[in-house]
Amino acid sequence: MIDRKERLLSALNRAVPLENGFIYRLSWEDYTFFPEPFPRTRFTVQEVQERILRYPNPERPGEPFAWDIHGRLLIPETISIPDVAVVVIHGGAANEDEFLFTPDGPEDFADFTTISPAAVRVGIVQHIASLGVPVLVISLPGHYRREAWPPMETRQPEFIIGETLSLAEISHRLAVYTFRMCVEAVKVLIERALPGYGIYIWGHSTGGEFLFLMGQYGLRNNLLGGIGFGTGTPANIRKEWCLLYKSDTFGRGVERLSVISGLSRRTPKIYEGMGHVGPNQPWGNTEDWFRLVEKRRPMFKPFLQTIEHQAYDMLYEEVRKRSGLPEDELFITYKADLNRLQGKKLLFFVGELDRGHWIGGAEHGVEGRFEVFGLRKLARYADEVRLVVIPRLTHYGHIEGHNECLARLMVSGLKDYFGL
Repeated sequence: MIDRKERLLSALNRAVPLENGFIYRLSWEDYTFFPEPFPRTRFTVQEVQERILRYPNPERPGEPFAWDIHGRLLIPETISIPDVAVVVIHGGAANEDEFLFTPDGPEDFADFTTISPAAVRVGIVQHIASLGVPVLVISLPGHYRREAWPPMETRQPEFIIGETLSLAEISHRLAVYTFRMCVEAVKVLIERALPGYGIYIWGHSTGGEFLFLMGQYGLRNNLLGGIGFGTGTPANIRKEWCLLYKSDTFGRGVERLSVISGLSRRTPKIYEGMGHVGPNQPWGNTEDWFRLVEKRRPMFKPFLQTIEHQAYDMLYEEVRKRSGLPEDELFITYKADLNRLQGKKLLFFVGELDRGHWIGGAEHGVEGRFEVFGLRKLARYADEVRLVVIPRLTHYGHIEGHNECLARLMVSGLKDYFGL
């Protein structure tokens, strides 16, 4: 009998050679038949919410803006790895629901002690929690709403949950929607929801920046390392890659972002253009995907978040003038202190069909792929980095078919690669 788990762990722990020193290509069979690392357990779900005050409100002198951040904390009945939790932070246009539920599954929580993990389509964090690992899944300020979102063309961020703000105030807030503000909100939520826990951060896509910033900005929890799927790098590394391999397209269309205080609204056509369509998506076409999730997924991304994440520093002066903020509040994604990775390991997974992270730059060889280029840079600081490539998955493999298998890989990594 093939020991699929040992084959992966032998690669991660260097018992067998790795491509380019840190890459392992998983077969589809090993992915879909990967064994359960722990027995399944029940879990409870707790709603958590905090508020921070940051940046002056120009319409109310002396009064700072309030920003609400929301999440759900999944606590297993039986803990597999004591005192350790995973924190999940979504990417652009998404929120916590993307990790709790799947587009084609029920908006409900499953008990995998009574049914097979493959019997019902639920979000990946439910699978992680049912394997005995506590999970805090977070919605960044403005991205969570308790009621169904209004029609796509009129919806606005809900920066104070349950309140409708004027369009003028929303515009002012979008002009100061910085990573610095988001880091502070995430920090408060983690510290109050998970006191005393050591944490691993999984930031999907745009959320990947947070792994490299939280310790630098005073997170009291012990940041043990990074684990993730479709996870990025700090913006300065992204810019370096773009200038080296994509200089002809870097910054194309940036003028549309120059108003600073706007929103990018996602559409099926945009997702198709970004390559987010693949063979392992059981919900149908992209229009079906959007129809299934449109009431719970925000489908927008603040321009300023895109500007900072995509390393568009050619807009720095416009950002500074429009926001009115000092330099230490802006473009902190350029200023991540990577020395804080010393003593830590990184274990990233990427879909073979992820256009932005794996396919992009491939014409220049393996080292030209964005994920490889970025991890090569991070390896100068971290103790170890590993990248596992999974066939058939796109950037959204965490919600695609067999997402319970991705949860098994992640929890097995926590147990046997990080050595917990």
